[in-house]
Amino acid sequence: MNLALLALASLAAAQTAAVPCATGIHMLVARGSTELPGLGRIGVVAGNVSLLIPGSTVAAVNYPATFEQYTISEATGAAMFAKMVGDYAAACPGAKIALLGYSQGGQAVMDALCGNSEAGFTASADLVAGYRSSVVAAVTFGDPSHTLNAPWNVGTSNNTGIFPRQNFTSCEPYTDMIRGWCDTGDVYCDRGNNTKTHGSYFANYTLDAAEFIVERYNASLATTLPETPAPSSTSASIPPPTGTSTPPTTSSAPPASTSSTAASSGARGPGVNPTGVSLLVASASVILTSCLLPMVLGMS
Repeated sequence: MNLALLALASLAAAQTAAVPCATGIHMLVARGSTELPGLGRIGVVAGNVSLLIPGSTVAAVNYPATFEQYTISEATGAAMFAKMVGDYAAACPGAKIALLGYSQGGQAVMDALCGNSEAGFTASADLVAGYRSSVVAAVTFGDPSHTLNAPWNVGTSNNTGIFPRQNFTSCEPYTDMIRGWCDTGDVYCDRGNNTKTHGSYFANYTLDAAEFIVERYNASLATTLPETPAPSSTSASIPPPTGTSTPPTTSSAPPASTSSTAASSGARGPGVNPTGVSLLVASASVILTSCLLPMVLGMS
């Protein structure tokens, strides 16, 4: 019970923190179609990340999330993502931001980053170049704009979604930091006929998504670490202390859908101690699924 309360308090504090700039990662979260205003079900991923990265904050993207006038609703979500990224990056120099979206919210994530190239939607621009360095991770579940053979695809899908992206060239600067889960049978991202698949990502991939965000956050810290000055030519060469190693390089290849990227690669930056991460995330997932979602998101 104490651990459950800790998880609940962690997410609640992240959402209502008085300090505007996170010392960890700042997560922008868009719920799926028809979910009540707030974080929605994908908030469970943000909750896990908040437990693993101290000082993290979470904000819900306020948009309609309706089936009616879907194109307007989704475009509003994408525009809100872009605005929130810009506002936060301007207020918090050096900010680390992650974008999370489920279903329609996932399409809004991708359109905010890459611009809209889906048929039937009004074309929109990709994220302002000046803010690209602030976004370190983007995660989607069941994105209707899922496109076959995109380099960030994970999951079991072999089809495109109902609103496939016509051009993802503008997404290329973000390839390493995007993961989009879509499974075979999903009626929206895979054009399938299994209605249960669209809601199965939280049980199957919450751990993978949370660990991916943590990995990308750590990698972003590693790239900003100050370099040690080279010894002068007149001084004696001093060997590095035992155990010193070069920060790991994160692979751009998407992880296998059946295993976590962070767990399989073993590469983590200096921001989070990897010891016991899988156990902590697994515990947090159970807690957040059984406790956080009913209490925080108002769902049973």
